[in-house]
Amino acid sequence: MPNLDSRIRILIVFSFFVALIGYLKLQSSASTPKYALINYPLEKCAKSTETLAALKAQSAQILKRGQENAKLYDLKPAEAFKNINEVLLTHPNTIDAVKKAIEQKTHQFYVFSYYSDGLKVKGYLSVPNNVPGPIPLIILLRGGNRLLGLPIPDELSTTPGYAVLTTTYRGGVSEGTDEFGGKDVHDVINLLDNIPLLEKNHKIKFHEKNKYLIGVSRGAMELFLALNRYPEIQNKIRKVVSISGLLDLDVEIKIRKDFKDMLIENFGLKEGEHAKAWIANRNPVQNIGRISKSLPIMIVQGTDDTRICLKEGYDMLQALHDKGHTVTYVEIEGGDHALNNTPDFISVLLDWLEQ
Repeated sequence: MPNLDSRIRILIVFSFFVALIGYLKLQSSASTPKYALINYPLEKCAKSTETLAALKAQSAQILKRGQENAKLYDLKPAEAFKNINEVLLTHPNTIDAVKKAIEQKTHQFYVFSYYSDGLKVKGYLSVPNNVPGPIPLIILLRGGNRLLGLPIPDELSTTPGYAVLTTTYRGGVSEGTDEFGGKDVHDVINLLDNIPLLEKNHKIKFHEKNKYLIGVSRGAMELFLALNRYPEIQNKIRKVVSISGLLDLDVEIKIRKDFKDMLIENFGLKEGEHAKAWIANRNPVQNIGRISKSLPIMIVQGTDDTRICLKEGYDMLQALHDKGHTVTYVEIEGGDHALNNTPDFISVLLDWLEQ
C-alpha cells in the first residue's frame, strides 16, 4: 500500500471492515436479519440555498469548459481516429500532467469514433509509449451529459503503463440523443465490442485480462446499468470502480431540484406514476441483481462532495451486501466531487486494481 495521508488511510481500514461484514453475511443463513451498515438519514443530504446556487454557478463553468473541449473531438467526415497531442499542448483546459506526458513523449492521445446502434459516437484514448507486452486498459465512463462535463485527457490518462479509453455517449459531440440511462448504455457495450477493432486498425495490443471499468459521477450509473443489463460483459472486465457515483436516483432527485428539473426538461422524466418506472429502469441501486458476486467492486466517496450525497454510496453498499457481494469501500475525509483535492487517491486506486 502506498504512503497516504490520514484522510484515506483511516477509511481504508474501515473499508476492510465493511468487506469483512460482507464476507460474514455470505456465511450467514437466509433467516439472518439484514445488517444495517450505515444509518444515514435523507435529511443530512439536504442542500442549502447557498449550496444550490453555488452548484448552478459551477455547472455553468463546467458547461463552458465542455464547449471548449468539444473542439478536440472534431473529425473530418472520413476520419475515425486522430492524434491530438499537438492540439492538447495549446488547449486552454489541458492540465500540466498531460502536457508533460506529451513533451516527454510518454503517451499518445487520440480521439476516435465508433458505431453504436448505427450512430457515430466519439471518445478519446490515451496509450503509453514503449510498454513491453499487452497494455492494461482502463475503460473510463464520464460524468455529466452532452457538453456538460465533456472530458479530455486527465491525470489518470497519464498513468505509466496503462491505457485509458473513454466514450462521450450519444448526444453532444456525438450523433444521436442522450437518454441518461436509456439507450446510451448501449454506447458502453459497443465501446467494449469495438476494442478488438481499435487494436487491429491501430496496432495496439491491450491486456486480455487486465481491463478495468471505472465510472465517475453519472458514469457510475452507466457502469452498473451496463453490468446488470448485459451481464456477459462481466467476462471482459477484471474489476469495477465507482467514484463519486450517482448511485441512487431517488435520493438525488429528492435533494436537488436542479437535477430533477434537468431530468424533466431534457431526459423524459415526468411527474406521477410514470416517474416510478422511469427511475426504476435507471436507478443503479435497483439494478444489481444480475451482477456476479465474484466481480470485485470498489466504491469511493468524498465527504465534501456537494453534488452526490454520501447516502447514495451507503445505499449501494447496503444493497450489494444484502445480495452477498463483498465490496471495498473507500471514504475520503474532505474529498470533493472530482477528488481534485486528494492527489493520493490515484495511488490507492492503482494499488487496488493491481492486487
